[in-house]
Amino acid sequence: MSGGGHGRLVNGVLGLLCRQHYPGLVDYASRREPPWTFDHYATAPDVGYPNKAERVKVEFWVSLPRTTLLNTSYSLDFS
Repeated sequence: MSGGGHGRLVNGVLGLLCRQHYPGLVDYASRREPPWTFDHYATAPDVGYPNKAERVKVEFWVSLPRTTLLNTSYSLDFS
């Protein structure tokens, strides 16, 4: 990996989360089928989240390195 850093590839992390939270067959477009797209994940319910897609997005965001958010609106005094 260039830059001397270590970490995981984004596609690998996303693939892992999709496999970990695989919803099985889902009802999509009036048919019961395997989840082929992320829209399918959005139709699958999940405990604690609106759906499987939201859960994957939340866990993906947390798993990425260097994703600290900084609220700078209070960092500078503009009075």
